[in-house]
Amino acid sequence: MTGLTGVFLLMLLSVMYVFATPFARRHVFNAFWNTHNLYPAFYILMVLHGLGRLVQPPIFYYFFLGPLVLYVLDRLVSLSRKKVEISVIRAEHLPSDVTMLLMKRPPNFEYRSGQWVRIASLGLNGSEYHPFTLSSAPHEDNLSVHIRALGPWTINLRKIYDPSNLQERGFPKIYLDGPYGGGHQDWFRFEVSVLVGGGIGVTPFASILKDIAQRASSRGGGRVACKKVYFIWVTRTQKHFEWMTDIIRQVEERDAKALVSVHIFITQFYHKFDLRTTMLYICERHFQRISNRSLFTGLKAITHFGRPDFSGFLDSLQVEHPAVSRFGVFSCGPFPMTRSVQAACDELNRKEGALFDHHYENF
Repeated sequence: MTGLTGVFLLMLLSVMYVFATPFARRHVFNAFWNTHNLYPAFYILMVLHGLGRLVQPPIFYYFFLGPLVLYVLDRLVSLSRKKVEISVIRAEHLPSDVTMLLMKRPPNFEYRSGQWVRIASLGLNGSEYHPFTLSSAPHEDNLSVHIRALGPWTINLRKIYDPSNLQERGFPKIYLDGPYGGGHQDWFRFEVSVLVGGGIGVTPFASILKDIAQRASSRGGGRVACKKVYFIWVTRTQKHFEWMTDIIRQVEERDAKALVSVHIFITQFYHKFDLRTTMLYICERHFQRISNRSLFTGLKAITHFGRPDFSGFLDSLQVEHPAVSRFGVFSCGPFPMTRSVQAACDELNRKEGALFDHHYENF
């Protein structure tokens, strides 16, 4: 039995590993999910594998018993939670294959900016849940998510929630589970915080920026310890995420105390810095200087061309805020970007000066 269970263990683990790769999770999510749910068989085979006592009496179950109890309790809690069925009020198709869903907020649904939920569509498989960050803010009456069509499920979701195909009965309803997470929730605990978003990873910061605007416009500033927030938005072109530009514009209009400083890095011209790009750069700087607004976005935010120098930017904050001993850095986006932010923080933390506390999520 020991040899047979060993072969099955190797085969099972190999299959689970192959379908757990990022490529498989993105393109064949159902295969990943179904093979991932074979883990009970893996643990059963682990127990059977030691019954032969070839080396020593089996001791695996001693280590397995505690996690098993915790797992059973977790499953019982999950099963006890009611699925919340909510209506989709509006759906919009945005550039870069992004779909915005505006949903009715359930009664007594409390969450914090930057948190995420799991949703399933009744128009697809009602039992297949996927996680998405809420782009709405806690003070808003409705919930919103921005979903980029990357895999089969999100592509089908975009087709189902096509405004041009809206029927009389409306959009299919959504099952909502959550909220979860809180990786970016500590931004207000730091005197100075830096938010870095790239690609669809700007979604949690959409919620946070709305929250900041609300706190800034409220009486007393919402009693936030944070005195300054720097938002770095890295995008190939701002046209891909025009909805984010609208949110930044709202923040600028409501931020009377200049709490938020926005820097937009457009990387479209990174590999072709020619005469045309140089002229665009000169025009942008001239327009910014005379009107205090960007020629490309119409925002007060400073527009840069090329990829950001995170090390140089973070280092400049120590000069700008010499009394601050600890900066909060929160990044969300592609792995190469968050890795660059982490490398910059590590480099500065090795030197004498302020500490840069980095928290990140990869999208």
